[in-house]
Amino acid sequence: MLREIDFNRDIDKEPLANPSAVSGFVSPADDYMERRLHIAQKIVDDPVNTFYFEVQDNQMSDYGILKGTILVVDRSKDIQDGSIIVCNVDGEWLNRCIVHKNKERILFTSPNDNSPLNVTGKNMVIFGVVSWYCVPYKSYVRFS
Repeated sequence: MLREIDFNRDIDKEPLANPSAVSGFVSPADDYMERRLHIAQKIVDDPVNTFYFEVQDNQMSDYGILKGTILVVDRSKDIQDGSIIVCNVDGEWLNRCIVHKNKERILFTSPNDNSPLNVTGKNMVIFGVVSWYCVPYKSYVRFS
């Protein structure tokens, strides 16, 4: 189920919103014109169980998750080994990769994490599974 989202439009910034006004005649393709795509229609499977978090550090940078990244978290998805999750461990909110080994729960910050966090027996609540993440683009290239 997808939620339709309508946004207020500024007609001045969309001069081709009505192509017939530019060309002087009504296009026969107007009957087949589609609505504008909203990003939530692509990245949200279950709107009722989807939440967004902003990452505050670079601890998960080996997974491509940097400070300022928006995590799309789906509470309806099943947790599997290798899932990136959002969880609360002893009162601290974390986003980590979860792996189960020998009946232990281990949280990793990178695939090569030498000191993963063993949360077996700790007070841990898994909020949901990260289904998408959106990393802000920052240009580091300088032209002289």
